Amino acid sequence: MLHELPTEIALYIASYLPIQCLRNISLVSRAWHSLITHNVQAVYHNTAILHNFVHHADLQADSSGQSPDTKKIDWLKLCQRRFQIERGWRGKAPSIARELNSTGKFVHRMKVDQKENFVMTTRHTGGLSVSDYHTDRVLWATAHADDYAHCEYDHGYIIFNRHDNNKEVWRYARDFQDSEIPEEFKPDDAMVKASREAAEHHPSPTNRGHFRPWALLHVPEFTRAFRFSYPTLLSAGVNHAYLWDVPTSRLVETISNIQAPNKDGTLGPLSYVEVNDQYAFFCGSNQLRIFARDGGALVYHLCMKNLQFATWDVLPGIGDDPCPSSLFQPQRLHEAYHVPSTSQSNFIAAHVSSSGKDIAVLTAPGIFIWIPGFERLFHRETTLTDIATFLNFNTSRDGGGRDISVYLALGESNEKAAIATRKGLFVVSLGPDISKLTAEVPPRPGLSVCRVAKYDHSRHLSFISCLQMTDTGLFFNWYPSSEQSRPSQPARRMVVIPPPPQHGHLHVPVQLSQSQHTNPVQAPTQAMPAVGVEGQSNHLPGLEPIESSDDEMGEDAAPDPPSPIIVEEAGPPPLVETHEEEEDVDEDEIDGGDLVVDDDADDFEMEEEEDELVDDFQFAGDGFMQVIVNDWFLPINSSMVHYIHV
Repeated sequence: MLHELPTEIALYIASYLPIQCLRNISLVSRAWHSLITHNVQAVYHNTAILHNFVHHADLQADSSGQSPDTKKIDWLKLCQRRFQIERGWRGKAPSIARELNSTGKFVHRMKVDQKENFVMTTRHTGGLSVSDYHTDRVLWATAHADDYAHCEYDHGYIIFNRHDNNKEVWRYARDFQDSEIPEEFKPDDAMVKASREAAEHHPSPTNRGHFRPWALLHVPEFTRAFRFSYPTLLSAGVNHAYLWDVPTSRLVETISNIQAPNKDGTLGPLSYVEVNDQYAFFCGSNQLRIFARDGGALVYHLCMKNLQFATWDVLPGIGDDPCPSSLFQPQRLHEAYHVPSTSQSNFIAAHVSSSGKDIAVLTAPGIFIWIPGFERLFHRETTLTDIATFLNFNTSRDGGGRDISVYLALGESNEKAAIATRKGLFVVSLGPDISKLTAEVPPRPGLSVCRVAKYDHSRHLSFISCLQMTDTGLFFNWYPSSEQSRPSQPARRMVVIPPPPQHGHLHVPVQLSQSQHTNPVQAPTQAMPAVGVEGQSNHLPGLEPIESSDDEMGEDAAPDPPSPIIVEEAGPPPLVETHEEEEDVDEDEIDGGDLVVDDDADDFEMEEEEDELVDDFQFAGDGFMQVIVNDWFLPINSSMVHYIHV
């Protein structure tokens, strides 16, 4: 019997039980009840450590009697909360959706600091803002960031690119020490001025959410993608990648010839990069390549043609939802065999887990690949087929060959992945340990998938430009609910003739269609730099964020914004079909792009063909627009940050 064993051994054995069983075993007998109740903190402490419910810093704080919140950890409540969170992600507990008005419209990129409870956003129209996602208030903002700025954030450092290809590094003001600013690559006068103006405009005695300029990194060549994982910034050009130590602003390593051909060809144009302390990962149109740091050797590559044909199709669940108040709908997985598409495709993104042992990969056709223990592939200890799980999110027969993937996010410590496709927004639970802990182990392949309800409008899904995942929430940009009930105006067919690519800047006249109930806005002609993943265009009209100088929510603060509107009940006007001019045009005679509007277009025809849109040009009457420049998208839409909390 358990109670007859030495207490230390009995408690260690009990920690392996599912959480809900720990209470049940205390009801078996008086002896078991006494064992558990007299050692409740010890048994739940072991459970939290065994299942990685607590970070190493929290363990150190608790051992000294103080946690980061200056109070001792209650291990019972921590495990109960973790259990509830896990049930929430699996659609078995309530979840709440909110729209953050403080971030403003035209959100492009975002990063989340769960510890400080704020979200950082850049916009299509320029600027960087920091908002408290609980109170929906702006904490700090600056117009200094360029339009379409991509940003990265980790350990209090936020990094975003400029039009001149340099990378600005700003540091959280609470962690800032003037004496620690690196001597090389100091901030320029424009950064210092912007910081001073932002501090004056958003005064705060605590500096919560405030940032100050730390460094201005001068990259040796034009780069197409960058990724920051503390303390390393990886910035990749066409054929070379540069790794910086951000706290010291030192260029510590260069990986050369990332495009070097092998037996399966070249890497191809970059779409995403990832880095940790041991490897650098590059997603290209042809291959996924992994290079070792400290030498830059290519240790592994994966080609689209090498992916196995057997996948697990993600299909709608059968039966009632386990929790009606949850936005997460469990899906079922069906093992299937698919003939690979002959159309050219690519790898969208790759993320390495916080442990550094596992990797998640997303391909453009909608195949998600989870590879636990990927280093075993380097040493030929196993094969991809033996250890990887392939989930197929593109199961329709008519669209199986189309690219549907939009974005991939990986939770930092909760063994979850979020996937945005044109067919839905999904959350994948990856860790088998938590499944065992909650006594809800899914059948083969050991992963569980949930679809996010209400967010299923294909047009809106295709315009998601950022997706972030925390331990308890999902953040992404979405069409504003305030505009979903606006009456649509007659559709207008727009034909865009792109200017020749050899010009340094492409001038594309743009007209934004407006509803008859709104004030007309004439968008100016825009100069769009011919750039890549980090590219931007010039300013468009935007909505300034709500401003606040207080650190705490006042009595007169606005109530929480309404939950998102179901798109089937009310939605924005249909996306207007566009066509590329088919007539032969002499490129030598074109100085800029021409735009022709066909006022006689049939509304019904436009709506009927909206699902057949291809990735060339996409417009919408009330704010959606997507222009392709040199094979890269410059999306423009009036989206705002939405937050789903479990």
